[in-house]
Amino acid sequence: MDYKYETERTKRLQRPADPFTIRHVNPDRIEHVTVYTDTVDNAQDGERHPVFTPLNTRFAGFFRTARAGTVFRGEWDRRSIPFDEYIPYVGLRRHFADGVDWEATRYYQNIVDCITNGAPLWGCETESEFRERCEELDRLYERIDREGYRSADELRDGKLQYDEVAINVGRDGHLLFNDGKHRLSMAKMLNVDTVPVRVIVRHQEWAAGSDREFPSS
Repeated sequence: MDYKYETERTKRLQRPADPFTIRHVNPDRIEHVTVYTDTVDNAQDGERHPVFTPLNTRFAGFFRTARAGTVFRGEWDRRSIPFDEYIPYVGLRRHFADGVDWEATRYYQNIVDCITNGAPLWGCETESEFRERCEELDRLYERIDREGYRSADELRDGKLQYDEVAINVGRDGHLLFNDGKHRLSMAKMLNVDTVPVRVIVRHQEWAAGSDREFPSS
């Protein structure tokens, strides 16, 4: 084995990608949710609360800022759940597709329980504040239905470069959801053709195939 070659190859595989690169994918290609990280410090901030994933999982996603563009090996891509079973998506589908009031969804009740127990989410410290957040989601859904899906760059004049749906790429090229649950859920329900995404983490085995094209189709 050429030790120098292997060392350089390892460094190349672990080199971060441009965290601001925007790619476009069909929402239906994002079929699973990343639900495990090695430590709580790696977990996406809002997902540390046990309200989004089933009880047998721990955390969901990687930090979309600090971890953006990195390469990880290990089993993190094996521990996932179907997006169809992801509590936020189930809640939004119940509300928007089935016409169920927010308050009757498990998603709403889980978050209200969390807030009541002293763990605010998205700046909401009361149920009333969270209800206002749900009304914002109603307006977002109506806007996407009426005007189509628009990127954060279009909506925020490029001021929030990190504010897109975030995904990870597993060892076999499968796309795993990381962040942006509401927008991706709505895009799926409204049959949006493509959505802009940023890749947060790539598995090293996938990154090793330097000639592979990003699985966007």
